[in-house]
Amino acid sequence: MPDYKEIRHERLYVKVPGGDKVRKTAQGRLKALIADGWRETERKQETEYIQVRLERSGHRPPMMLIPAPVPQQGRTRRDSFGGPGRGQGGGNRGPGGPRGPRDSGPPPAAAPAPPVEAPAAAPEAPPAEPAAT
Repeated sequence: MPDYKEIRHERLYVKVPGGDKVRKTAQGRLKALIADGWRETERKQETEYIQVRLERSGHRPPMMLIPAPVPQQGRTRRDSFGGPGRGQGGGNRGPGGPRGPRDSGPPPAAAPAPPVEAPAAAPEAPPAEPAAT
């Protein structure tokens, strides 16, 4: 099995230009990289930053970690939107209604109401006969 070697160049920015104390974020990044298995092989001082060369070996390259693509399943056609079991309507629903405010003209004339008839009177009862004593 071939031995893989990764090389990374990091810029660690310093607190004061020309100084050697790095900023908190740069210090934390370097600490995390060293914890992940990187080792510092070279350090070069610049005015604004420190250029650090980091190496690690024995790890697989990142491209080999990508899994093979899963074959896609065939899809059915989706032409008819109003097929059975999909409720009313479907397909072409027309251009739509008028645009603009609803009360754009006079209201439609109402149909005349039918005449209401008076309730029928109750039939009269025959006169009561006098009671016999």
